[in-house]
Amino acid sequence: MRTIPVILDIVKDMRDLCPNAWLVNFTNPAGMVTEAVLRYTDHRKVVGLCNVPIGMEMGIAKLLNVEHSRVRIDFAGLNHMVYGLDVFVDGESVKEQVIELLTNPENSSFVKNIQGYGWEPEFLRALNALPCPYHNYYYKTREMVEKDIKNAETVGTRAEVVKKLEDDLFELYKDPNLSIKPPQLEKRGGAYYSDAAVRLISSIYNDKGDIQPVNTMNNGSIASIPNDSAVEVSCVITKDGPKPIVMGDLPVSVRGLVQQIKSFERVACEAAVTGDYDLAILALTINPLVASDKVAKEIVDEMLEAHKKYLPQFFKEVKVK
Repeated sequence: MRTIPVILDIVKDMRDLCPNAWLVNFTNPAGMVTEAVLRYTDHRKVVGLCNVPIGMEMGIAKLLNVEHSRVRIDFAGLNHMVYGLDVFVDGESVKEQVIELLTNPENSSFVKNIQGYGWEPEFLRALNALPCPYHNYYYKTREMVEKDIKNAETVGTRAEVVKKLEDDLFELYKDPNLSIKPPQLEKRGGAYYSDAAVRLISSIYNDKGDIQPVNTMNNGSIASIPNDSAVEVSCVITKDGPKPIVMGDLPVSVRGLVQQIKSFERVACEAAVTGDYDLAILALTINPLVASDKVAKEIVDEMLEAHKKYLPQFFKEVKVK
């Protein structure tokens, strides 16, 4: 609700000042920001980028003890809701081997800011796809909530921990003589972002035609998602931007969850743009992590009040004749 209007304002400036420039967006939620730009502006040179897919690539390369450049994953889904449908080393599928490795709890997490509990081997084999770390919130909801409650009572909520880390980092960055990567960065959860960014920018600029997972318009890549929606999918990267690889339909075991989150994203984006209070409650209720419409309303009311000065679209003055 706070981020989307700011991004749309930036895009408006880009249309006036640099209409041929690419917007490479890291701002979370990256998929929803990309969705909003594609749906509510005419600027098509936008790519959303997340470090989860490259983190999964790096983690699997390490598990297999091979160079990252030899690993390719067929990614399909949404930002923070993406699946690896297949894994290749030197062009040969190694998915079964990787799934077996991931049944070991020590191998199940690829980003430091989300520590899961390991997957049940039977579940993972039946899923027959690689879940991303954020899937812990959907497939291990009870465990993750219990852990977050415990953390809130001890070290603080994730937001409080991140705020403290960023305060420390900004203080360190005031020193012009700083010549090392601060250790606090390792706890922030942004590993490999620089690798992903440079890789993407270089491939667009140099028309490399290599394959990278990014957030872009679906355009028929995933059959069960509307063509004009943003998806996170493996793409061929060219000077004209990402060209999504056709993945076909998602497996029935994951299709419904991905569609539900896409519905949430679509409605939430509309609420952010219009300032429609009712749509904000509807969006949150659609999300499977919210227990009821009553809980959704309580959250929306509390957060609108807390962020009132940053959400003018929800507090428009009513003109009386």
